Amino acid sequence: MDDESLFWTRTKQKTLYFLVGTAVVSLGTPALVAATRPGAEFYLLHPFVFVGQAIPNIAAAIMWLSGRSARANKIGLILAALLFAASVLFYASILTDILPTGGDMIALGYLLMAFVTLVSILVATGVAHTVSWMLERRASTRNHPKASAR
Repeated sequence: MDDESLFWTRTKQKTLYFLVGTAVVSLGTPALVAATRPGAEFYLLHPFVFVGQAIPNIAAAIMWLSGRSARANKIGLILAALLFAASVLFYASILTDILPTGGDMIALGYLLMAFVTLVSILVATGVAHTVSWMLERRASTRNHPKASAR
């Protein structure tokens, strides 16, 4: 049995690791901020904050782990790595107070960030698949000039 016929490939496994890392960072940051900043626990320990932080990760997992082609799996891996790096940079700056957060609207800030992340995931996935499809189509027309003349 060849490796490509399996649904669960090495590329998907790496993608899953990046997505789990992103989920840990994005769900752990509000919990850590709530535990370390006085008065923030009332706003940040609300279930909607954690559900909102989980939605982009779930959407990314659905889109990036369900692909069957090697091209789709590679795109998912690259986007998952970029999402993980962006999450670490953003949430580390919140944890270290480089980006100071606080006040009674702190939970709304986390929910807005989750929404922006979700929209970014959707747009980046669409753009990446479109560009990949166009490059693949271009390469196939160069290899088979008769097919493009029809």
